[in-house]
Amino acid sequence: MLIQVTEFAPHGSPIVVAIVDSAYTVKGAAEPVLKKVAEHFPALPIMLVSIEANGFRAYAPFQTGELLALLQLERLRFREIDISLPAPDDDEPLPF
Repeated sequence: MLIQVTEFAPHGSPIVVAIVDSAYTVKGAAEPVLKKVAEHFPALPIMLVSIEANGFRAYAPFQTGELLALLQLERLRFREIDISLPAPDDDEPLPF
């Protein structure tokens, strides 16, 4: 599955924002997608966001309301990843 991702740092600490279909921003369907995205970004928190007719909907294992209010999708640069493929090896050490 191809999804658009970007890093967003509203308070200095980066968060991965992944744009997904609405079906993946509800409990039960979101957890497997979060797990696959986390393979590509092992040290960062991830927020799944879907674009709805009346705004946005988000799912994450942390509070999303304030972060979603700060999110300006038109200003972010997204890149596409395929979460159905294994994450590429990353030789960069973890930040802790």
